[in-house]
Amino acid sequence: MSAVHQDECTHVGVGRRAFLGLAGATLTSVGLGSLLGAAPAGAEPIVKPGSALRFALVSDTHITLSSTKSTQSLTQVWASIAARNPDAVLHCGDITDTGRPDEFELYGQILPAALQGKMHYSPGNHDVRWDPSAKEQYRRHFGPAPYSFDAGGVHFIGFDPTQVLQEPGHYGQGGLDWLADDLRTLHPGTPVVLFQHFPMGNTFYYVDDQPAVLDLLARYNVRGIFAGHIHREVVSQFNGLTQVGLNAVVNGALYYWVERATAADDSPVLRVTRVNIAADGTETEVPVTDMPLTGDGLGRPQRPRHVTFGEIADGSLPVTVRLDADAQAQQVAVDLYPQAVFGGSATPAWKNLTEASDRTWTGSIDVSSVAPGTQRLRVQVTGADTRWWEGTALFEAPGTAADPKSRWREQLSGAVQGGIALAGTGARQVVVAASSSGEVVALRNVDRPSPERQWRTQVGPVYRRPAVDAAGDTLFVPSSDHRLYALNAATGRVKWQYDAGAPVLSAPVVAEAGDQERVIFSAGYNLFALDAATGNRLWSVEGRGFSSGRAAVDGAVIYTAADDGYARAHDAVTGQQLWAYQMVTGDEHRLALYGGWDNVVAVGDGVVIVGNVSQSWGLDAATGALRWTVSGSAMYAPALILGDGTALLTTEFGVMTRIDLATGAKRWQTNLAVRVFNAGVAIEGDTAWAQSVDGKLIGVRLADGVRQGWLQRGLVYSFSTPQIVDGVLVVGDQNGVVEGVALPR
Repeated sequence: MSAVHQDECTHVGVGRRAFLGLAGATLTSVGLGSLLGAAPAGAEPIVKPGSALRFALVSDTHITLSSTKSTQSLTQVWASIAARNPDAVLHCGDITDTGRPDEFELYGQILPAALQGKMHYSPGNHDVRWDPSAKEQYRRHFGPAPYSFDAGGVHFIGFDPTQVLQEPGHYGQGGLDWLADDLRTLHPGTPVVLFQHFPMGNTFYYVDDQPAVLDLLARYNVRGIFAGHIHREVVSQFNGLTQVGLNAVVNGALYYWVERATAADDSPVLRVTRVNIAADGTETEVPVTDMPLTGDGLGRPQRPRHVTFGEIADGSLPVTVRLDADAQAQQVAVDLYPQAVFGGSATPAWKNLTEASDRTWTGSIDVSSVAPGTQRLRVQVTGADTRWWEGTALFEAPGTAADPKSRWREQLSGAVQGGIALAGTGARQVVVAASSSGEVVALRNVDRPSPERQWRTQVGPVYRRPAVDAAGDTLFVPSSDHRLYALNAATGRVKWQYDAGAPVLSAPVVAEAGDQERVIFSAGYNLFALDAATGNRLWSVEGRGFSSGRAAVDGAVIYTAADDGYARAHDAVTGQQLWAYQMVTGDEHRLALYGGWDNVVAVGDGVVIVGNVSQSWGLDAATGALRWTVSGSAMYAPALILGDGTALLTTEFGVMTRIDLATGAKRWQTNLAVRVFNAGVAIEGDTAWAQSVDGKLIGVRLADGVRQGWLQRGLVYSFSTPQIVDGVLVVGDQNGVVEGVALPR
């Protein structure tokens, strides 16, 4: 494979539909022909309106070659479903365990011919996260998502909230736009059922922008949600819909059977039953719930009309909730939105309000623990029938002179998941952000109230931070379209592009070795070194494992880690392996999930820092020998070498530690009580600024670990490693917002 040179400027526009395709939301109709049983595209309903409707549901099959448990259960399940001859089968994701090609192949071998063409899929995080080509594999086998189809007078939407390389779900503006476009085309009164991997609402917080999703669904006749992920059965009725969280096939031979039926009041419902299959093939049917298809909706009349706030005093926020005229509220309660919950569940601590007058409820809530900035309050209105409406309202928490302050925001299409890059020098210096839609933007004068765009270029989807050459003249942008792009930092024009034959999901690094500047990066299961000036391949190392992290460079040696469980050193001139250290042992599942696949390696003072999901190691840079081990993962958040014989390690659970590089001994340690992933930490003067995944920016004094100011910078997840320029921290988030935050002086 060779580099392709381009001199033309590629400052092209991208429409909403094109953006969806680039960002991963893809097409607007049910997908491709089936390699593994996916139903074909077609405008005709599967079952005519008014006809009987019978379909099956499965979730979390987790097919893997490491264990026969999942295949045994699924084989029984498929035989039982096929015997019932359903109109359709919906799979709510985590089809495979790690998204590896051999797992998709094994799944296809198990699926019986009788179900071919009846399958409808929504991917789970296990289907797209732990393999470089997993998202491509999924689409090739099962077709694009989101998509929709009609059956028996019901409109079904299969959605894909999964994110490349990340655990939780996210719709984003592109996904919300697609959903709104699909729903507004329906005839009024058409019942809608959504199926996807992640449950939403109630006590679940697996989709970070779910308040926006639930608000949108409430405008239409969405009757229900089927979801997996939680590996247990949970039914909840709120906001006019019924949500059924499905138990997992990997837990045992079981599935769900759904038929259109008539309730006691003669209204149409979808009757949901769980089918348990014993080892001897005996089947037991257990009623689960009825999902109403008509009526006002479960709890829909309880939707609040207005939520207003008073001034915060002594940490207390006055709240007033006004209800619609037809509301029959038995209780109105509020609670702080659990912003810090990362892809998990949380039980609310509701604070009941008092009915002050007709349909007006008042009270207050303690907000002394929240960070300055925009915050969310949960509001729940419960009717006499115990069904409820839940929603959110925004309020502002004041800060102090010691806290950072938001200065400006720049909107990109897609998600700014990759870190921010800094290129150029002096007056030519630019801050560069790239998005999952392939939009690359360079900003100048970021210390001003409103920066200016120097240029904009379109490439393939970007999920990791670009690298910059020593002169600051060239940006090296990784893309999941299999290419590494070299861009002119002053103009954004493409100098060259290299096709690596697999998605480039790692962050490149630039090394000077053998009197030649090289770009080092991983793509697929291979490690590459290219000539930085021409894009010509100098060497590659094949079959070393998947890596979405970043290598470290020390002189003419490159240090890497990958999901085969090894940290390695390579000669930067030849690619020859110098040593290897085994971090993790075990089967394919253990290696893929825990084997250092997202490792941002650091090196300094002769010590290489690597980690997995539970601990970190200091290795001798010359030999790979173990020097020290500390608990807590330094895999996601980059470890920072401070230049005085110490390093700063931050775990994914927000434990920040300053250690001695030679021994691993702790100088100090502080617990920020937030989740910190790829965004990590940036340093300004004597302060380390940690960017949490839930949008908080927290200062920590380097001398002793004492916390400084903080800010709730945003309300969606952030995995983007920031840069600090002239006292302004620049960071991106999953909504495509690039923000400049003025740090306290």
